[in-house]
Amino acid sequence: VMSSFESMAPTLAPEHWGLHGGQKKDQCDSSGWPNTCKGDNVMAQRNYPCDSLIDAYFGLHPEAYFNSTGPAIFQQQLYQCMLSQTLILKSDIETRRSYNQFGTLVWQLNEIWPTGGWGSVEYGSPVKGQVLGGRWKPLHYLYRRSIFADVMATCGANGTCYVKNDGAVPFEGHCNVSTLRFADGQRQLVKSLAVKMPPGPGTKQIFQVKLDGHAGSFMLLSECLRSSPWKYDLQTGAFGALHANSVSFNEILMAAPFQLDLPAAKVSASVAAEPNADGSVDIELSTDKTAVYVTLTTLAHGRFSDNAFAMSPGRGTVKFIPFGSSSHLNSIDLLRRSLRIEHLEMYQQPPAVISI
Repeated sequence: VMSSFESMAPTLAPEHWGLHGGQKKDQCDSSGWPNTCKGDNVMAQRNYPCDSLIDAYFGLHPEAYFNSTGPAIFQQQLYQCMLSQTLILKSDIETRRSYNQFGTLVWQLNEIWPTGGWGSVEYGSPVKGQVLGGRWKPLHYLYRRSIFADVMATCGANGTCYVKNDGAVPFEGHCNVSTLRFADGQRQLVKSLAVKMPPGPGTKQIFQVKLDGHAGSFMLLSECLRSSPWKYDLQTGAFGALHANSVSFNEILMAAPFQLDLPAAKVSASVAAEPNADGSVDIELSTDKTAVYVTLTTLAHGRFSDNAFAMSPGRGTVKFIPFGSSSHLNSIDLLRRSLRIEHLEMYQQPPAVISI
């Protein structure tokens, strides 16, 4: 999957800002490894295209969409590409955990250049557009929030759910499942499950929730928390979590992104003038309508406390967490100037084809 616009754009001339580079396809022989390509397409050696993923999750797009170029279209293509990676890996790993497949590893952690690859972290060397250590892609935030959490609950389209403990200690607490209605952002608790599970890996409890309404009109939110917090629990830091000590928070789509009935939300951000005592920087977000997979990107070196999340109408705060010592950090001014906000509804439908 490709990386962010901030990572990819500096490595390409503006006339090539598009998934297909705005050029004719190379002729490639894929019978061996590596592929041997003939032609001048600058995207041919950037590994794996996103066309099929975007078509699967965002509906069929004409070939002209992938061939078009420009900053707006490239940002849209890359967002769709990275979110598709997030959703397909989320589905795959949750399915594997339901089968009690243990020791799941992913290939790979980080990209080795600004390209399309397997990584959930972007290229992290000190060249233009890159974050030192690697900018987190949306998938990496979900790894932390739910996918690889020791205790996690998820649900399928028919309302069958499971909670899984793959940790080394018992889990006693609750897993709450709510609906988030897109039309007005209201949450409704549909299940509060008391859980008492022995140590993992592989301890599992199956339960059922009742689902009402069109699958594209809501998403499910599952949140698990211990009755008595354990000192080694990794807190999720999830934007949408109702409890600070939750051990996992899972946002679950019930339909493909192009099938969701999302309102046209306006999301804005305000960056604090000064850092917190721990060096983090507060970013206050505001939206007038429900927005899902709200994704923040910046040129400043660091990550966010959470990203690629759902947001109901109103306000909320995420933190920017700098990488490295403060003497080597980009300023708050860079964070403020370069901060970019995207969300799913912006890119649900194919735009008019453009080129430069």
